[in-house]
Amino acid sequence: MTIDNQLDQESETESEVVANTDGLMMQLDYAAPSQISQVNESSDSLSEAQTTEHTQHVALFAQLNRSEVNFHGKVKSPLVFRDSLLALFDVVSSDYRYVPKDRSAYTVFMQMRRASSNKNLFTAQRDYFTWLFDNDPLAFCILDPIIQVHEQGVSFEVFSRDEGCYAQLTLTNEIFEQSAKPTLGTTSIDYSTALFDGIQQIRDHQQTVLDIGHEAVGLQLLETMPEADNDEANSTGTDSAFTAPTVKKQIIEKRINVPKSWIRALLQVQSAHQLPQDTIHLDPIALYNVLFELRMHADIKGKRRGLLIELRPQQLPIIVLEPFDITVTSQVSQQQTPYQGQQAKLIRLWGRHRLSLLKRLLPHADSVSVSLLGQGMPSYWTVTGKGFHFTFAMTGFSQANWSQSLNFDLLLPKRPLHNTLAASEGLSGSGKATLNARNNDNSDDNNGLSVLMTTLANTPSNLEDLVKSLSADTSLDPASVSNQQVQQWLLSGTQQGLIRYDVATQLYHYRPLTQAPLEMAQFAYHNEAEKQAFDLLSRADGVQNFSVETVAVKGITIRADIHVEEDRRTYHSQLQLGDEGLVTKAECSCPQYLQHRLTHGVCAHLIALRLRYNQYDPNNTSNDSWHDTRVLSKRVNRTVSNQESVPTKAANNSLKALPSEMTLDLTALTQQATHSHETANNKPQTLAAQETSIAYVYITIAHKKITIEQTTGNEDTRQQLVFNQPAQAKAAFLQHIARFEAKGFIENQGM
Repeated sequence: MTIDNQLDQESETESEVVANTDGLMMQLDYAAPSQISQVNESSDSLSEAQTTEHTQHVALFAQLNRSEVNFHGKVKSPLVFRDSLLALFDVVSSDYRYVPKDRSAYTVFMQMRRASSNKNLFTAQRDYFTWLFDNDPLAFCILDPIIQVHEQGVSFEVFSRDEGCYAQLTLTNEIFEQSAKPTLGTTSIDYSTALFDGIQQIRDHQQTVLDIGHEAVGLQLLETMPEADNDEANSTGTDSAFTAPTVKKQIIEKRINVPKSWIRALLQVQSAHQLPQDTIHLDPIALYNVLFELRMHADIKGKRRGLLIELRPQQLPIIVLEPFDITVTSQVSQQQTPYQGQQAKLIRLWGRHRLSLLKRLLPHADSVSVSLLGQGMPSYWTVTGKGFHFTFAMTGFSQANWSQSLNFDLLLPKRPLHNTLAASEGLSGSGKATLNARNNDNSDDNNGLSVLMTTLANTPSNLEDLVKSLSADTSLDPASVSNQQVQQWLLSGTQQGLIRYDVATQLYHYRPLTQAPLEMAQFAYHNEAEKQAFDLLSRADGVQNFSVETVAVKGITIRADIHVEEDRRTYHSQLQLGDEGLVTKAECSCPQYLQHRLTHGVCAHLIALRLRYNQYDPNNTSNDSWHDTRVLSKRVNRTVSNQESVPTKAANNSLKALPSEMTLDLTALTQQATHSHETANNKPQTLAAQETSIAYVYITIAHKKITIEQTTGNEDTRQQLVFNQPAQAKAAFLQHIARFEAKGFIENQGM
C-alpha cells in the first residue's frame, strides 16, 4: 500500500492503533522505494553479473517485517515482462465506481484557496495535503501487490481500489535466466507510480534484470566514504586510504487503514475460484473484437449493458453485446474446442468495460480461457502466453454492498470465525481462549487443515495429489479424507487468507496474506444485521410464505414473511430486483424500516430475504408457488428489405450527367439481367439485408392463468391461457417451456 509520507507527528501517533471499527491498520516498512536504474558502464557497487552496458535494473524491495524473500534473474522477454507488470498496475489502480457531480468538495477547495492566498508555496502545499488526508485519505493510495516466489516462478496478486477486480500474474521460470537459487516465500513489494513510469521505459534492445529482496540484491545506491586503516598504514609505511562501500539507509514506513470490506471482498473472490464453474476457450482475436466493439459503441442510458455468453453443447461459445446485439465468436484457431457442457446456458455478465484492462496482454497471448460461475457472478479470464499467465477476476459489482456482494455469499461454505494458525502465531488472551474453545468442537477439521497447509508449504499440489498425500498421513483418519472434505478444507484455508489457488495451473499454494493471522471474527459479516440475517435463515421457520414473481421487462419481485421468535412477531418483507440483479425497491414492516427507511442501514429481514432468494431454484418442479415467470431468449436473423428503385434512378441520372470521357460504360453487362428480372417479377429490385437480433419469450403463470409474451425487435405478441385448476396450468406452463426449448430457445434465469 503506497501513500506519500505526508503525516506529522500527531497523525503518526494516532496511526499506531492496530485496528479500529472502520478498517485494519497495517504497517509496511521497506528499505528503499522500488526503482528502476540504468547502468551504462561497469561499477564497483554492482556485482559482475550486473555490469552489462545499457541494462535496466528493476529493484523491487520486499517488506522488512516479513520473512526474507530473494529472487534474481535476467529477463529473456523484456516486452512481455513490461506489459504484464503494466497490466497489473492498471488493475490495482482501477476504480470504476460511479462518481456523481458533487460541488461541495469544489466549494471547500475554493475556500481553502482563498484562505491560503497569502501563504507561501510550502505552507499552502502542507495545508492541502493535510486537508486531503482528513477528507480523502485513499486519494493517492494503491494497495501493494502480494508477491510469492515459488518453484514455478514469481506470482503477483492485486485487488483494485473499487473492490471489483482481482488479478494474479505468474511469471514462470521460462522467462528468466537465473544465476542464483531464489529464496522461496511470500511478502509485499513497494509498487508506486514512479515504478510504473520506470517500467514503461523498458525496451527490447536493452537487457533487463529483476531483483527482489529486502536489499534488492545490493541494487541500492551506494556511497563511498574514506576510512583509514591504521594497521595497514603502519605496515606499508604510507598514508594511503581505501574506500569501502556503505549502504545508504532509507527506511520507508507506510501506515494505512485498510477497509475491512476490501479484505473481505478479496478473500471472497479468491475463494470463489474453486466453486463449480463452466470453462470456455477463446482466441485472443475474439477478446480483441469484444474490446473493439465496446470502444466503438458507447453505452446507452436506460438500455442493457450486459455481456451475454451463449453456451450450447458441442458448439463454439458466442458472446453477445447488449443492447446492440453484436455477436462475437471464436473461429480462427483450428484447435478451438467447443463447449463441453451437457445443458445449454445463457449467462449474463456485468462490468464488461473492465476487460479493457487486459488490452496490454493481447499481443503476447496465445490463448484465453474464461471460467463462469453463473448469472452476475464473478468470471475469471485467464490469458496465457509464453512465460506468463494472467488471471483476471471481473466481479459483478463495482463496490461491495449488501445488495450486490450477497450474490455469491451462500455459494461458499460457512465462513470461519477464527483463524487456524492464530494460536501458533500468538493471540491475545481473550482471543486465544475463544479459539481454544472452538478448537475443542472442531478439532478434526482444524487438524486436517493444519496438515493440509503443512503439505502445501512443502510443495504446491492439485486436488488429486492432496487427497493421496493426506490419505497416507498417519495423523488423519483415512476414512474421513475424501475429495469433498479436502475441498472444504481448501475453501476454509482460502477464506482465512492462507491458501492461494492458481486457475491456470490448477495448483494450490500456501500463501499467508498477512504477516500476522487475520482475526476472522472481524471479516465474517459486514455488520450485525447480516449476522442476524444468517441466523434467521438457519432457522426452520425463519422465512415463511416465500414467493418469486417475475414481471416481463420490469424485473423480479421477492416476498416473504420473516418470523422473529425474540420479537414474537412476523414481518412482511419485499424486494424488487432489476435486470442486473440490483435491488431497485425495498420494503419491510419492521420498526426500523418504518421509522428510518434505509437511512440507518438495511434491516436484517431484508438481508435474510435476499439470501433466501439465492437458494431459490426455479427449475424445482416441487415448488408450490403458482406465481412464476421464465424468460427464454434466442438469436434470430431478420431479413430487412430496402427499396432500390429510387436510388437506382438517381444513380442513372448522375451517370448521364457525367462527361462521356470520364465514365466507364459497364451498363451493357447488366442491362439484360436487370430487364429480365423486372419483366419476370414486374416489381422494382429490392436489397435484402440480414440483421441479428435477440427474441425474448416471457412465460408467466399466475394461479390458473398463463401469459406468453414474445418480443423480437419492435414486434410484440401476447397470448393468455386460462385453466380450470392450478395444477393444469402448472403442467401447461412446463410444456410451453419445453416447446420453446425444442425450438432453440435458452432459459435466462437472471432476468
